[in-house]
Amino acid sequence: MSLLHEQLDTYAREKRLSSQTLGRWRAWSEEDQGALLAMVHVLQLGENHLRDFLDWLEEITTRDGGTVRELLARADIAQPLQRALSRNDKLKAVKDAVRKIRYPRLSRLEEELRANVKALDLGSRIQLSFPPTLEGEEITVEIKARDPRELLEHLNRLQHRMADGSFLRLFALFDEV
Repeated sequence: MSLLHEQLDTYAREKRLSSQTLGRWRAWSEEDQGALLAMVHVLQLGENHLRDFLDWLEEITTRDGGTVRELLARADIAQPLQRALSRNDKLKAVKDAVRKIRYPRLSRLEEELRANVKALDLGSRIQLSFPPTLEGEEITVEIKARDPRELLEHLNRLQHRMADGSFLRLFALFDEV
């Protein structure tokens, strides 16, 4: 048995991974197995997170070609693993990077939405939010006001942005989903 297989077995025992998950991992090339092992050691992934990463990485490499090792070596994925962040912050950063690669069009639309919201210049007391994965084609508007005068100011600002067409681009972006 190779050293890599021993390391996989040890990690699987420590994290109580199912034989199915370990089998999927072992089906990869040794280079890909080792690259993922290095990442999971840093992130201390359990069964569910590991399965998610197996799914995502397989989807990306099937669609785009290349290897898992090459994918995990990308700066946007590798750098958060080396930074002085908490385990949860590293995990979030890596998941976000993989998600952007997995869903490039959706990620681009989300970035455009954020840029358009910023351009609206609504202030910090008016928040716009969108459904996860942009499903539902709805924008939620939350207004925080200390008194009726402030509420009226916020409503006037929103009405002005509606009248000048600033909101049209936000809704148009949903048509691209």
